[in-house]
Amino acid sequence: MLVQILTFTHNLTTMLFGIYISAFFLGVKQNRKNILVLFLLFSGEGILYIINSLLWGTAVADRLYTIIVHLPLILLLILYYRYSFVSSCISVFSAYLCCQLSNWVGLLALTLTGEQWCYYALRILTTFITFFLLCRFVCHTTETIFTRDTWELYIIGFLPTVYYVFDYSFTKLTDLLYSNNKIVVEFMGFSFCLSYFAFLFIYFREYEKKQESKQYNNLMEMQFLSIEKEIEQVKRSKQKLSILRHDMRHHLSIVLTQLQNNNVKKAIDYVAEITDSYDDTMITAYCKNEMVNSVISIYHTRFEDKQITLNYDVSVRETLPCPDTAICTILSNALENSMHALEEMTTEKRWVNLTISEKEKHLLLQIENPIERVPRFVNGIPTSDKKGHGIGVKSIVYYVEQLGGQYHFFLTDRSFILRIII
Repeated sequence: MLVQILTFTHNLTTMLFGIYISAFFLGVKQNRKNILVLFLLFSGEGILYIINSLLWGTAVADRLYTIIVHLPLILLLILYYRYSFVSSCISVFSAYLCCQLSNWVGLLALTLTGEQWCYYALRILTTFITFFLLCRFVCHTTETIFTRDTWELYIIGFLPTVYYVFDYSFTKLTDLLYSNNKIVVEFMGFSFCLSYFAFLFIYFREYEKKQESKQYNNLMEMQFLSIEKEIEQVKRSKQKLSILRHDMRHHLSIVLTQLQNNNVKKAIDYVAEITDSYDDTMITAYCKNEMVNSVISIYHTRFEDKQITLNYDVSVRETLPCPDTAICTILSNALENSMHALEEMTTEKRWVNLTISEKEKHLLLQIENPIERVPRFVNGIPTSDKKGHGIGVKSIVYYVEQLGGQYHFFLTDRSFILRIII
């Protein structure tokens, strides 16, 4: 009697385990509504299983388990919860594979004790423990995994699917596994080998992506810190300029005193000393936005040092339609790239045309400069084989994409043009 009760309880807990874990693996929320829906499915499938067991016996019901339990579960996941066919099947097969843990523990107890009640009791206990651990530590990860591309799902679900087919074909529907056929016995080893190779392929592919992303983020952080330092330098220049304005009355008084005493040379030297002290405080008002003014001022000074003419047409409001730091990073990289492209050219050809404007809550940025060497384009983006080059272009592309904008690099009449709409 005890064995019969435990057998019935084991069948119920295993069916409940498979239904709920299959749904939770996919990301079905563990709320009252979904628990009730899944329980109603369990009740219907349980009734069908009992009816089949009474009419044709437990052995036949077990062989029809796929049709009675798994097929309706897959249809519920597809039609009601709107998951794909592939992810739904793999989730069900994965839950089925997880059931084998309790099976092995039960067989171990049966081998050691020889008691059937120990087999079922240990299986029931292991099912509860496995269910708790999966819900607590695994389901939130599988929810992300089952949203991957279809071809990746094929690789992830290869082993659970093969085991599902293997178990039903060689143990439930036939007894081939116990026929000492070497091909059948070694088939799972063959499947594990293929699954391992597939795992290695995915793992190293994701590892390379992660390393590339990490390296790229480090480059972006370095550039962002560089922009911050330049902006901080501009702020210090503004403070220095405010001090100059405050002290201007005293400076003029000293110059006037020198002139009154006919010390013209000393007055001129004093004015030159003041000029040298505050050369780096010049911030031209190109537009109403101070951050944009700061970046253009910095590069305008650098262009003058390299004898590069900057032609500009800048008309933007004080508040931009995108974060100031992002547009300043894009602008800095674009001007930096133009400066490097013009460094090896003759003085007559060193010019940059900068245009920044706003229209219908969109920002248009265009930079044009002449070139002598045509860059190589890959997918519409200029690339460089020189060490340390090409980072600025990657940064521009990264930030424009983050802002949901568009970028266009192109050549015309031996000029290079970058056009950005954000």
